[in-house]
Amino acid sequence: MLPRHPIYRKLDAPVTLLGVELEDWFGLGVAFVVLSRAADLIVGGVLGWPRAEAGASLVATGVVFLVWRRVRERAPRHFLRHLLEYLGEPQAYVLGPDEDANPYVR
Repeated sequence: MLPRHPIYRKLDAPVTLLGVELEDWFGLGVAFVVLSRAADLIVGGVLGWPRAEAGASLVATGVVFLVWRRVRERAPRHFLRHLLEYLGEPQAYVLGPDEDANPYVR
């Protein structure tokens, strides 16, 4: 009789922290840094209030994160990574004849 092995169906399960994937946490951190710099230039230059800058960057980061989560729910897993790979190297995805075709010889 052949040996039997258990099947693990969730090997490709994402790693989450508080229900949010680690990639999303990284994106959230980057978005907060970028938006806090933008808020420093825009809100800080107009109003001159440090608390308004922090509040504006926090609200903008929350909005960006909610939009990102909605997009991610509708897109396949690793969609952004595959899209960036495609945009970086589109010639790798072009279908063409097989130049290195080795026929089966008996």
